[in-house]
Amino acid sequence: MHLILRRSLIFIVLLVAGLVLYATWFDIKADRYDETAVPYLRAALPDLTSWRYEQLRPLLSPSARLVFENEKVQTAYRGFDRIGGLISMEKPQYLADSSGNSKELGDVEIIDYQVEVQFDSGPATIKIKLVTDGKSYYIDHFGIHSEIFSDQQGVD
Repeated sequence: MHLILRRSLIFIVLLVAGLVLYATWFDIKADRYDETAVPYLRAALPDLTSWRYEQLRPLLSPSARLVFENEKVQTAYRGFDRIGGLISMEKPQYLADSSGNSKELGDVEIIDYQVEVQFDSGPATIKIKLVTDGKSYYIDHFGIHSEIFSDQQGVD
């Protein structure tokens, strides 16, 4: 019986130690972007949520610009104006990062963030994928999640 208890205790200690190490490693990775990516996002979000492509275009990565050259994509983006103007935003929350390669930018870091925001119509969450070539940040992809987009009438 003591052997089972001892092995269980060792397992729990190793599990807790692993979780602590992972949390520390995650915080270190998030902290390295606090001085660069977070200020960029704070400055870029008002332009992103202006719902005017002319203001968004300079923020986009080259590959995202190619996607936005499609008139249907620009029309869909302008359609986000249903949620109204940006009122406030929380501090962007780091989600993950990885390395990649872009034909236009070369080797890049890809950083995922989530930002809780308040629009005229209510709260929303914006998920943003940034790319950086070490000199500048660009918005490569974004998604906006808001209750305003849910079907409130139901199905007949």
